[in-house]
Amino acid sequence: MPKLTRAAALVAASALFLTFACKPEKADASRVIANVGGEKITEADFQEVVRGLTQDPKEAQDFLTNPAARDSRAQLANQVAMSKAIVAYAKQTGLDQDPSVRRQMEQQQAVLYFQTLAKKRAQTTEPTEAQLLAFYNEQVEVLKAQGQSQGIPPFQAVKGQLVEGYKRSRIQAVSSEIEKEVKAKIPVTLADDYRPASE
Repeated sequence: MPKLTRAAALVAASALFLTFACKPEKADASRVIANVGGEKITEADFQEVVRGLTQDPKEAQDFLTNPAARDSRAQLANQVAMSKAIVAYAKQTGLDQDPSVRRQMEQQQAVLYFQTLAKKRAQTTEPTEAQLLAFYNEQVEVLKAQGQSQGIPPFQAVKGQLVEGYKRSRIQAVSSEIEKEVKAKIPVTLADDYRPASE
């Protein structure tokens, strides 16, 4: 629950905007928990937001049902409602048509799409001991290639610390795969003076 509360504090208005803006209209018979300028936020909408904040379904369910999380749920519901209100206000004032804002929204939308693709493709379960050992051996080889072969702790001594590193490397690998796939399917050409030196 605390982890979800921290994640909730980091929810950006744009991400919530995309959650609601990209959601297809469907009949939702769940209870209305907020009304923002005539637009309803239902319990189903709120549950969708909560489930999007964590990869752990049990954590999301606990957050949604645990009486001790009531205040945290109320704070998040308020953030969701305020985000929707800010979007509505931006539309009323024409800010949503500002070219600079539209460019920023497009960038944020691309980041959200990329992160969602990476999350779906990356392994979300805990790595096996064999995967951790292979990752450990790769790291040892990198250290040896850099001339740092002394003082490398044995696998069993650092096994618990390898999990996060393994997950980060998996996400980096998946991110590279997605970039290659996108470039193969959606050709991108840059002017010579804007092309990265590495290409």
